[in-house]
Amino acid sequence: MLKTITVQSLTLLLIFGVMQANVAEARRSYPSIFQAWNGIENRPDIDERHRLAQHDLAFAHPYTLLRIAWNISEKQPYSGLATDLNPSQLNAAHQRKQELLSLNPNLLLLVEIRCRDARYMSRQNEADVENWWDVGYFPPDSSYWLKDNNGKPVVGWGEDTNGNGKIDENDKVLSYLIDFTNPEVQDLMVNQAVALDKSGLFDGIMIDWWNEDYATSSIGVDDWSATILTREAELEARLAILRKIREQVDDNFLILVNTNMRQIPKSAPYVNGIFMECYKQAHNKGYNLDQMLQMEKTLLWAEQHLRTPRINCLEGWRVVTDYMGDLNTRVTERDSPENQRWMRMITTLSLTHSDGYVLFGDDNAIPVPDHLHNWYDFWDADLGQPTQDRAVQYQDVTGLFIREFEKGWAVYNRSDAARTITFDEPVIAVSSSKRYSRHEIPDFDGEIFLKTDKD
Repeated sequence: MLKTITVQSLTLLLIFGVMQANVAEARRSYPSIFQAWNGIENRPDIDERHRLAQHDLAFAHPYTLLRIAWNISEKQPYSGLATDLNPSQLNAAHQRKQELLSLNPNLLLLVEIRCRDARYMSRQNEADVENWWDVGYFPPDSSYWLKDNNGKPVVGWGEDTNGNGKIDENDKVLSYLIDFTNPEVQDLMVNQAVALDKSGLFDGIMIDWWNEDYATSSIGVDDWSATILTREAELEARLAILRKIREQVDDNFLILVNTNMRQIPKSAPYVNGIFMECYKQAHNKGYNLDQMLQMEKTLLWAEQHLRTPRINCLEGWRVVTDYMGDLNTRVTERDSPENQRWMRMITTLSLTHSDGYVLFGDDNAIPVPDHLHNWYDFWDADLGQPTQDRAVQYQDVTGLFIREFEKGWAVYNRSDAARTITFDEPVIAVSSSKRYSRHEIPDFDGEIFLKTDKD
């Protein structure tokens, strides 16, 4: 059943939302795309700097971002123990940053600081590395690794590099649990944050695996039947880390944490944004309505309760058909009609419910580096700044949201029916390039409409 919705001069009828922004992002245009660790795969003709600069926010290792590493040496090769950046790379890093900002003045760069897990290597395997820097995050016998009841370090995360459908010690990409309740580990994290702040190179930090609801120190990478640390011990440590960092960095230093779809009220006074890495159970399926509702709820909460300036980042995962697909297969699958629809859905959810950033990438289940993605032409639309508040449900239609921007509208539809939106003047639907005053939007889909000259 189709229902017709009329849009009447929204700029005259609706109150502007309060938009918190720092100077760097004050005039960025929407949609605003971010990069989580890994980048664009479908634009090989564009060099790496230009691919990175297409995003308005990126977080990764400092070397990935600005070609500067932590100050390690053959005598002290462990990056987890380093508390300053490599001085010999500072000038080149500053030059690269200026090059990136010349391409995108709104680009924010955040460095991930390891907290819950990191690369581990046994003493025996260390002896076989080709390069002295190819070692673990901490020494293998360090007290900073979290141990199980048998005194052994525990695998906390990994990639299914051999494609057998599980993660175990036979995979090549593995991280082991860190004891972040250890005050010395916390001090290392704080000192790294301070070094990044003082460098003048980076805008903030990102911390993964942030959770106030339950403990994340599972006894095995796929065994959550018990945890090594309690929820209470982990939460106390997390809050201590945030407090210590905030006490020693500038007020405008940004902190982003990965909460998936969860709210973090106790951390809110210290945190500028949440990375909503939206997990789904089946890599070959999309999200259901309950999951979309949870995304909306958490995103709106974060937009209202976190520290300003806010940098909330929403990421949706694509539908995967070929689990072991190569580069060409991945690029092709991301552009399927089904995944294009999910991309529009996630993008317009972000546009209608936040002033933040959005990404649509691979499902983490597949055995390639996480968060690789295509760049979509849909993201090249120039909406300008929002001129309407978030989460406006139009004419009491449950699940149909519309938001006006300087140069157009974003519409997000999960109303259980296709809807026809009617505008006062012809507008261009970005996904189809059609210019009409009436546009139909299927259920579980979204669209960007651009204003046109009246003549």
